[in-house]
Amino acid sequence: MNKRNIIAEGTRAHEFVQDVKAGMNDAALQTKYGLSSKKFYFYKATAMDIIAKQQQENAKSRRKISAKKVLGDIRSGMEDDQLMTKYDLSPRQLQTVLRQIINAGLATPMEMSGRLSITKSQVREAFVEMGKAIRELD
Repeated sequence: MNKRNIIAEGTRAHEFVQDVKAGMNDAALQTKYGLSSKKFYFYKATAMDIIAKQQQENAKSRRKISAKKVLGDIRSGMEDDQLMTKYDLSPRQLQTVLRQIINAGLATPMEMSGRLSITKSQVREAFVEMGKAIRELD
């Protein structure tokens, strides 16, 4: 296959994905692209995967949440379910935000311990911090 054919196939594949994304029905897609049933369902499944990945990437790149605002809400007494509602987060996404707050040095693992599934290294770090605090009190 020469370079021109490869480019044409790539353009055609891109057009197929765009048509699926636009909601073109199966019969129209099959007719437009001249695909057998077996090939059509394989191509459509692939197109749906591509669309889902694009939507996931777009969702990740669009959303910016201020760690300082989340931390302010936490310190004002907001519960996890309220945070998830306010910032439209899943439980897993909330855990990620909490870890980013800790990694940025905005809060300690001890401060977030009641909200976070803490890793072994974070537990170790919390004990080190606790030891420092105890030594300061002595």
